[in-house]
Amino acid sequence: MSKTVMYQICGTRFPMMSFVVVTKSNNIIVIDGGHKEDMDLLKEYVGKRHISAWILTHAHDDHIEGFMHEVEENGLSDFDVEKIYINFPPLELIDKPGVPKSDIMECIPRFYNNVLPRIQDKVRIANQGESIEIDEVKIEFIFSFHDGLYNNLMNDSSLVFKLSTPETSVMFLGDIGPLAGDVLYYESNHLLKADIVQMAHHGGLCCGMEVYAAIEPKACLWCCSMDNYEGKVYPKIMDDKETIKKLGWERMHIIPVTRKWMEQLGVKKHYIAGIGTNEITL
Repeated sequence: MSKTVMYQICGTRFPMMSFVVVTKSNNIIVIDGGHKEDMDLLKEYVGKRHISAWILTHAHDDHIEGFMHEVEENGLSDFDVEKIYINFPPLELIDKPGVPKSDIMECIPRFYNNVLPRIQDKVRIANQGESIEIDEVKIEFIFSFHDGLYNNLMNDSSLVFKLSTPETSVMFLGDIGPLAGDVLYYESNHLLKADIVQMAHHGGLCCGMEVYAAIEPKACLWCCSMDNYEGKVYPKIMDDKETIKKLGWERMHIIPVTRKWMEQLGVKKHYIAGIGTNEITL
């Protein structure tokens, strides 16, 4: 292959997030993978090629349930995987006061108890400040789990990383919310500039405008349905002001607001997973 290609995979249902990057040497980088129903399509794009890196941004089922299913069903035998990169909150946080139990119980016990023992030899902890290189692709981990960010724990534990080729850079924000966005901006705003940005948390209820302004993207990746992108789906929790205040979510914004931010930043190109798998040359 004479070019680096990224596929933004269309899911069977949303929200979900799944990307496949194919290097010029025909090696693969997978990011998340979505639900178990999304694995068949992922396998089509991966084929029998070697997966040099499988990056799991965070432990929510719309990002890693498919991966966990593959491990539990057949030990990931349908994929030729070299290394798996994670940085999930520790299992011990389940018993810590102030940690939202429903959030951490979604995938963390299943991952640590059922999945991790089967893939331990392939797993690498991706720490903030580290980087890896796969052929012409460089991946710089800019943000990882910060102990103490508990009110939106799983989303705010997302790995944030920049994937770069000599021609193009893509900033992956996972599902980070406002608090993690504050820390990311404070610690690393000078590292954020990129050509393309994956809109955090499927485009809404995410990090603040200042993060996107530091990135200065020319294009956006929206891992959401078309109805969500067009603002036809409204998260009803946003009308529950008491719960919003209790959760500390006063700075959460819906997709029509984040779309306005991108308009203000002059972004012209938008890739929306809900209308089909997108092929992007990097």
